[in-house]
Order: sequence, then structure tokens, then C-alpha cells
Amino acid sequence: MNFKPSSDGEDDIVLEMTPLIDMVFQLLIFFLLTTTFAVNVKEGGIELDLPRAKSTQISSMASHMVVAVLKDGRTVVGGEAMSNDALGNRLKEVYQQNPKTMVVVQADRDVEHWRVVEVMDLAATTGLKRLAIATVEE
Repeated sequence: MNFKPSSDGEDDIVLEMTPLIDMVFQLLIFFLLTTTFAVNVKEGGIELDLPRAKSTQISSMASHMVVAVLKDGRTVVGGEAMSNDALGNRLKEVYQQNPKTMVVVQADRDVEHWRVVEVMDLAATTGLKRLAIATVEE
């Protein structure tokens, strides 16, 4: 144990780079794993390619129901595919629970327009008047 100062008066300070590089790589891996890179919206595990819009309105939806319309025309609510009759029954149940529920239609970009109108009409005939179409900001 030599406690005497060095003879030349300079302290040898060594900055180890290995722990610093390890920490940077760990942070990089952490952020890569916790960040989502998906552009498509997923509802119940179903990928939708939503239409793009330059203006978006963000509203606080205390009570809402999402209805997804897929390319092949199937209607999905909460990850469950259903027919128009089943969708009508589900919309009636939602209306009975809360008449101010907003129905958000997430229709794929390639779905035919009449199919979206049909879903919105089903919601309107059950009494649900707050309707919205989901889009992705350009």
C-alpha cells in the first residue's frame, strides 16, 4: 500500500468506457422493446388499415363501443365476429346500459362504403346517435 503521492504530481484518472457502452446498449434495448412501431390500428387483435385524414378530432369518450369492419365485410366487436342481427342485439344492449354511448366504426380502407353505412344505420336505428369513423392522422 503506497499512500505517497506520485513523484510527477499528476493523477492518473482512467475513465472506463465498457460500463458506459453497456449501459447505453441496455437503454437502447429497453426502448426498442417498449416502443410500438405498428402503424395499423389493432382492435381485439385484428389489424385494420384505417383511412388517412389531415384533421383529426380528439374527444374524450367516457363511454364508447368500437365496431371494426374488415376487408372481407365481417363485423367484429371486442374480438368477436358477428352477423348483422347479433350486432343489432349488442347495440341494443349497449343502448339500454347507456344511451349516450358513442359508436366508433373502424373500417378498413378497402371496405365498401355501403358496409360502413349499414353498420352506422344499425346503430342509429337502435337509438345510438353518437357515431364516429376512426381515421389515422396523415
